[in-house]
Amino acid sequence: METSPKLGTYNYRFGLIAAGIGIVFSLMLYFMDMIYNQSPIIQAINILIPSTLAVLAIQNFKKDNDGFLSIKQSIKIGVGVFLVAGIIGLVYFTLFINTIEPDFISNTAQMQADALREARPELEESMIQMQQENTEKFFYVGFPVILIFNLFIGLIIGLVTGLFTKKS
Repeated sequence: METSPKLGTYNYRFGLIAAGIGIVFSLMLYFMDMIYNQSPIIQAINILIPSTLAVLAIQNFKKDNDGFLSIKQSIKIGVGVFLVAGIIGLVYFTLFINTIEPDFISNTAQMQADALREARPELEESMIQMQQENTEKFFYVGFPVILIFNLFIGLIIGLVTGLFTKKS
């Protein structure tokens, strides 16, 4: 009786690779003084990295499983890769904003306040200051949201890849 390969192996291996590539990309942006740049291209690359590795993990699992793959297995791998990459990415980001760039939160809040001043000049300065203080105070509240977003993207990638490559 043959056994199916363990899904966790693919989740960890490809999640670690995705996190490593994401960290290198982040450091590259930092050294190029582009760390505060939130262009759509940079955001797309940050989603494309784990997406590509999730698809590769699913394809490798299918190959190692004698060509068999269910949608359930595909979804589990997609979510697992994004979960591992997301957790490692958030740990790195926490270290980054506390050691490498300790002014990251205040700089981000300042940039948001400046953008708000430019977009809505009619707002009172006290409202803009309050928004800036809240950004600094509640910055870490966004971490669970980032992780949930990662899991959702992993679910979509796993489902779509599973629909195109399944064989049961």
